[in-house]
Amino acid sequence: MTQRVFVALLTVVVFLAGYGARGFTDRGGPVPPPPATLTQEYGVRPNAKPVDAKAAQKLDRAKLLAEIEKLRPQIVAYTAQVAEIDAEFEREFTALLVPEQRERYNANSKKRLELDAKRRAETSILSDEDITRERDRPLTDIYRQVTVTPRLEWMTKEYKLDAAQQTKTRALLSLRRNQFIALLDSTAHPTIRLSRLAPLVQRVATPAK
Repeated sequence: MTQRVFVALLTVVVFLAGYGARGFTDRGGPVPPPPATLTQEYGVRPNAKPVDAKAAQKLDRAKLLAEIEKLRPQIVAYTAQVAEIDAEFEREFTALLVPEQRERYNANSKKRLELDAKRRAETSILSDEDITRERDRPLTDIYRQVTVTPRLEWMTKEYKLDAAQQTKTRALLSLRRNQFIALLDSTAHPTIRLSRLAPLVQRVATPAK
C-alpha cells in the first residue's frame, strides 16, 4: 500500500466524518417527500413500514471474535511494531527537551497511560456502536501517525519548542511517518482495523438478555 493510497484513505475518512457530523446536525430538519414519479415507478406505498437499519445490520459477535482469534498473531506483531516505532520517537524527542519541557511531556504521557489502563480495566459488555467505534478508530489514528505539520504545530505550542527543536522534531516526525507507512504497506487491512478491539475481546461477548 503506497503513501498515495493512504493519503486517499485519510481523505475518505475525513470526508465521512464531516458527512456524518452534518447528518447529525441536520437530522432535525424537515425531509422533503420523494418525487411522485419515483414512488410510482418503484411502487412505494404511503403506509409501508420503514426497514429497521440496525436490525438489518445486526453485528455478528461470534464471527467477529473468531476473526480476532484467527488474526491474533498478526495483530500482536502489528501492535508491537507500532509501539516500537512510537517508543523510538519518544526517546529521540525527549532527548531534545529541557527539564521543564520533559516534565510536561512525562505528565502528558502519564495521563495517556492512565486513560488507556482505565479503558482496558472496564468489564462492561460493549454495545454494537462501541464495537464499531473501536474497529474504526485505528483508521483515524493513521492520521496522527502519518501527518507531520499538524502534529509539529501542536507539540510546538504544548512544549514551547524553539526553532532548533522544531527542526529536529520535524525530522523525527517524518522518520516516524515513513516507518509507519512501511509497516502499513506490509500489514493486511483486517489486522489494522481489529488492533484496538483485540485486547477487549472479553467485552465483545453477546450481551445477556
